[in-house]
Amino acid sequence: MDVERDRLLSRPLLSSLAAFVVAALRPQSLLARAVVTVLAIKLIAVAGMGVFAHFSDQSAAVDAAAIDRLLGPSSHP
Repeated sequence: MDVERDRLLSRPLLSSLAAFVVAALRPQSLLARAVVTVLAIKLIAVAGMGVFAHFSDQSAAVDAAAIDRLLGPSSHP
């Protein structure tokens, strides 16, 4: 039952994704082209950050002082 439901749900999802890709590949207006360009640049930047973070093998140092700087001073005594 779940397999059949997933198969039926995937068709509208795939068709909407295909329509989105087609619209991105052939934008109709100058504004649409600019939006597609900016989104593509952002996607490349996020992917690059992910690759850099994966291969650098460094973890962020999180300690009490870092949390205090992030949250600010406590209002409770």
